[in-house]
Amino acid sequence: MKRADVRQRLLRAAEQEIAACGPAKASLRAIARRVGVSHQATAHHFEDRAGLFTALAVEGFDLLLERTRTAIADASEGLGADGADAGRPVAAAGAAYIEFALRHPTMFDVMFRPELLHAEDERLLAARDEHRAVLLSNIAAAQERGWGVGVPTEELAVIGWATVHGLAVLERDSQLDGLLSEAEMPRVLGRVAQALEALA
Repeated sequence: MKRADVRQRLLRAAEQEIAACGPAKASLRAIARRVGVSHQATAHHFEDRAGLFTALAVEGFDLLLERTRTAIADASEGLGADGADAGRPVAAAGAAYIEFALRHPTMFDVMFRPELLHAEDERLLAARDEHRAVLLSNIAAAQERGWGVGVPTEELAVIGWATVHGLAVLERDSQLDGLLSEAEMPRVLGRVAQALEALA
């Protein structure tokens, strides 16, 4: 088995083990067992459990960034210069965030659990910084088109991120059952964008 294949299989096994018993109880031994390699073999790829979880978090941020950029680009097509629908890419980024959380719940959890990670890992810091930069640039671009112009970009980013993250967690944990259907989520996100604009 190739070294790169083992690394990928360990990452996928970590997702499975975390989903099965939670991140606190997911051990390197159990993850290695899922792959069919020795506990010692994991050291060739990750220095410890936090190292494996950090690699999983970096992978998650990379995937989230890819999907967010695609959503923003798609939503930005055809936007006029008159400010109509200027907040549409902001809502689209929120929808991509929630979709990612629902499709990759284990990865999503690990990404935002610093106590499980090597918090100062350069790749992790770079991935987080890039994610934040995309959020800020998306909001700044919407403001240039007339959306939310009365509120500092950083404040809108924090409020918007906190709102969307909360919606993602509630939806992932099935806390919105009976209150909100999956089909209604885009409309809710559109209203979140309108509410943020109203802060101005």
